[in-house]
Amino acid sequence: MRNKALLYVTIGILISLMVVIVRPQAVDSLLQSKWLGEVALPRYTDGSERQSRTPEAIDLVSLFPDIVVRQWRPETKKIALTFDDGPDDVYTPRILDVLSKYNVRATFFLIGNAAEKHREIVRRIQREGHEIGNHTYFHSNLSRMAPWQILLDLGKARRVFSDITGEDVLVVRPPYGALDPPAVKAIGDEGYNILLWTVDSLDWWGLSKEEVVQNVVPRVESGVIILHHSSGGPDEDLTGSVDALPEIIETLQSEGYSFHTASEILEEIRIQNEMKKKAKEAAKERARGS
Repeated sequence: MRNKALLYVTIGILISLMVVIVRPQAVDSLLQSKWLGEVALPRYTDGSERQSRTPEAIDLVSLFPDIVVRQWRPETKKIALTFDDGPDDVYTPRILDVLSKYNVRATFFLIGNAAEKHREIVRRIQREGHEIGNHTYFHSNLSRMAPWQILLDLGKARRVFSDITGEDVLVVRPPYGALDPPAVKAIGDEGYNILLWTVDSLDWWGLSKEEVVQNVVPRVESGVIILHHSSGGPDEDLTGSVDALPEIIETLQSEGYSFHTASEILEEIRIQNEMKKKAKEAAKERARGS
């Protein structure tokens, strides 16, 4: 009996190996199914920013100008405040209090599983006029994932945000800024835009108020996107970042800057691109007429 069971197991393994070799697409299709594919997603969570942040090796903005935004070129003094990794019930409410005091709107790139735990804070973000961006469900390193895994993770977070707010979230920021061309293409093909950043406060290093201010204010110019965090990992203290926020806002407002959200940035870029296109077409018409 035991030998017969062992024979059946051996035959089953051999059949499975033959399927993998002869019909690999069948296995890939199985892995991409929602019920099985999600099991593997948490393994792409790489921990804190301090452990995993790496410089961008490729100029993805030049490669994918219709998908990736790092900075824009407004005609007036406009900038954007963005916050990653939230929400939580420690730092996020304090940041919202500061933004409310100064009547500043920002974009919060939220992690899906954190949003599920702090639904009322997500609703507060929306209620107070801020925008929500997709920072994946598991804080996943997208550069290590296959395109279908990326879309599975982003889709899982997207459903969470839609369930909480009733709005569809189509702007993405990759954790750690980690992206490669296949990841960008997959995200863009799904209808998302990717919003990166120009100025990094480096608050994830647990810096003091003075250090955060110095990392931000001298580097600001019109069209920059500023990166802060609204939640930190177990070893990340964002007190200095929260304390720096009033001084950063007051200073930049006194210099004539206004604060804008992801959708406003994308809309302004869209209008500018349309105007450039029309100008080129008009120039061609004039050239043909002459």
